[in-house]
Amino acid sequence: LWHPDAAFTLANHFGAASRFSETRETFKWTTSITISHWTFHLREEHEADEFREQHRQQGLFPPENIAELGLPSSEQVQDIVEEQSSSLVITGDLSGQLWICSYWSPITTPAALAPVAGEVLPRILEKFIHQQASGRCLAFLLLLGHLCEMLSGEYTTLLVTLDRIMEIEDRTLLEGLEDWWGTAESINKLKKMLWGWEALRVFNDKLSSSLSQIQRAQEAMEHFITQANQELIQESSIVLDDFKKRCGMLTEVHDKIQLKIKQVTGLRDGISTITNVVDNKTTIQQGNNIRALTYITIAYLPLGFIVGLFSIQHGTFMDGAENWHFGVLTVVFSLATWVLALSLDDEALSFFKAGGGAFAAAGKSAKRALPAKGQTKPASDQTARDQTEHRDWLGRWRRGRRAAASSTPPVELNELA
Repeated sequence: LWHPDAAFTLANHFGAASRFSETRETFKWTTSITISHWTFHLREEHEADEFREQHRQQGLFPPENIAELGLPSSEQVQDIVEEQSSSLVITGDLSGQLWICSYWSPITTPAALAPVAGEVLPRILEKFIHQQASGRCLAFLLLLGHLCEMLSGEYTTLLVTLDRIMEIEDRTLLEGLEDWWGTAESINKLKKMLWGWEALRVFNDKLSSSLSQIQRAQEAMEHFITQANQELIQESSIVLDDFKKRCGMLTEVHDKIQLKIKQVTGLRDGISTITNVVDNKTTIQQGNNIRALTYITIAYLPLGFIVGLFSIQHGTFMDGAENWHFGVLTVVFSLATWVLALSLDDEALSFFKAGGGAFAAAGKSAKRALPAKGQTKPASDQTARDQTEHRDWLGRWRRGRRAAASSTPPVELNELA
């Protein structure tokens, strides 16, 4: 059936974004939705498809560089993942009559669509023969619900395949963790985790956009359905409940993807932590080996010193040395060297602690000795008395000058003279 009024949706159908559109013009009412999604194909089926869209994003699942890291026996053959679109459009007059529907989707078949289009839809349209606008909206929701169910199955297949590639299965609960950390396989595990995390994020973004457009379509259709008569409210509620159930299947898959993202993120962090612990253990073991070699060197140090001392031929102080002198000096120097080596760390630590305490105490004393901001250093008692006497004498002298300027010099002035 050629549907020329739906030709404008071809641009959306061959695009890479999900869109919902509801337009009312003078003589035309158009409702359309395009859902962009990822699909999973067997490699043989994809190569045999003559009508596949060449401009779409597609590639091996998993990619070559991930497959080289090692795949389970059930995933040795790489399949194809491709970005595609499914579109649903209904056009007709403003009263909802004489409408035509077109449904384009690569994830459904006429046989899968037959129960909806051949059984449920004619019965709904017959009951809403006098309210064709409401019947039109219910038909749109029925077909959109079928599309949601197909999408949920497609994303579920992607998730199951992704779990097998990343080897996240229930056997971990039954068999426990494999002894792969600390080996080269741990790096491969991390690489596959990073790739799986990125794949889940891409699926999540695409599915989130699709669900938002489906929600917009549901709200727009319910606005017209609620205007039906009371006797048809029950029939319309059955269709709405069926749509919500099918849309809920897609929402559950979206929740699973988000949960998988959290699980893979936590598992990736756990693998990184385990790898770091193994590396730390290796570093500690190497440090212990170096420490043992250091103790062996210390054991030979006093012996070499004594041998060198006794080998001096032109030294007169060794002329009277005997064998027991060699043994005694060796034991004494060995004990002294071992005591010094074993207590070196404790002594250094005590020295720095004592030095730090002394510097801290000196700093506190200096701080207390300095005057506060805006204050002067307090003077001694003798200096304070001298300053007081100087101020008293200066005051008497000034009073005497004022009195001499006004009258006969008083006694105090003569005494001062």
